[in-house]
Amino acid sequence: MKYLTKKHWEGGENASSWGKALRAYREQLETLRPRFPDEVFAFFDRADIHDGALLHLDISDGEHPVRVALAIGDVYGRQSWTLKYGSARRAVVDFPAKTPQRHYAAEGFGELACHELTDCGGGFFRHEILFTSGATLLFEFGEVEVQRSERDGGAPSTPA
Repeated sequence: MKYLTKKHWEGGENASSWGKALRAYREQLETLRPRFPDEVFAFFDRADIHDGALLHLDISDGEHPVRVALAIGDVYGRQSWTLKYGSARRAVVDFPAKTPQRHYAAEGFGELACHELTDCGGGFFRHEILFTSGATLLFEFGEVEVQRSERDGGAPSTPA
């Protein structure tokens, strides 16, 4: 994570530092807006996934290029987002975390703490997700699809 680091979530940074990092992240995120369809950018800009859960992760290599798909549920259990990364050139799963966030007795990745979308050059983007356990997911991709669904079986809709 470039902006919203583990150190911020561990409490090792003061509120002023956290605010600066968040502002810097939001500023660079805005520079990416023209490169994504509105419904895709809306997920990275406004989806409330803090304290949500990883519901599904699939990395497939049956066809080239590699494809990655994941589903994230909100903390209220009302909606989920499915992200499908195309032209994936890098996939990193740090679980269990090399550097845990803090003592974490539960199994699994834990709740989502934060996520970042950044440009990593050459027409590729990086999406990183930090979990409360300290585990991280990192995907570099050329394109991404995002679909929001109501978790009670409702029809898919665009991100909020």
